Amino acid sequence: MAFDELLISVVVPTYNRASYIGKTIQSALKQSYTHFELIIVDDGSTDDTEAVVSSFKDDRVKYWRKTNGERAAARNFGVQKACGVYITFLDSDDLFMPDHLMEAILYINNNPGINIFHQGYNVIDPTGKVIYPWKPLPDPVNDKLTEGNFLSCLGIFVKRDILLHQPFNEDRALSGTEDYELWVRLAARHPIHTHAIVTASLVNHESRSVLQIDAAKFVTRITLAKKYLSDDAKVKSEFGIQLKKIAAYLDLYAALHLAISNHRAMGWKFLSQAFFQWPAMIFNYRFVVVVKKLVLS
Repeated sequence: MAFDELLISVVVPTYNRASYIGKTIQSALKQSYTHFELIIVDDGSTDDTEAVVSSFKDDRVKYWRKTNGERAAARNFGVQKACGVYITFLDSDDLFMPDHLMEAILYINNNPGINIFHQGYNVIDPTGKVIYPWKPLPDPVNDKLTEGNFLSCLGIFVKRDILLHQPFNEDRALSGTEDYELWVRLAARHPIHTHAIVTASLVNHESRSVLQIDAAKFVTRITLAKKYLSDDAKVKSEFGIQLKKIAAYLDLYAALHLAISNHRAMGWKFLSQAFFQWPAMIFNYRFVVVVKKLVLS
């Protein structure tokens, strides 16, 4: 396939993001590489999302509306509607830099046969100020994923046929950890490469769903993530004893967020579970951070 013929499908799941999605779409349409389709999956919005999307008169923009089913279902729906060889994702409040897709195409061209890779992104505030710059990851990143989720839907590129066979888990109770659960499943089957370049921005704003926590639902989703991964035969065979490490770092992640939300008792419980599953984690700086949060909260 010629360099300029490789179709990329950008899947944008959205729910009530009318005030953000316009800038998101603009950032996609300003790409220096132009051979892509932008698939907007409206997951049952009740605001003016459809009107905002309709204001863009570009044949590459394809709008689909469906009954609300959460992010995993919206992304899977978009993958099914996509025509591209590779799929990448763009949340409806995040931004691509102008060369995001061009850098991906160059990387694909220089690495024939690559199935999955991830490009970097900075976390910015609503004014555009970088608050968390991207930190380079090992290549491939598979082993690092045993210590938690270092990837994001923003920046991931996966061949469409792989996502059709290994889709996001659509259990609504898993929502918020469905991406990590997928990355581990994919890592058990393919190398996940990293492209050491920053080409996107994740916008950190007050209404961002990942910043909101319901303790009971949060605990359920962490428990489900551990269950789904331990039930996957390929994950078990490929990661072996490292499954305990994966579970331990999921518990550490839970302890941190429970500490931040002032659920100290549950936080200590999950921290203890994490330690007993993988004692070596006490040498990880995140363990110390969680202990301090629990002591001082």
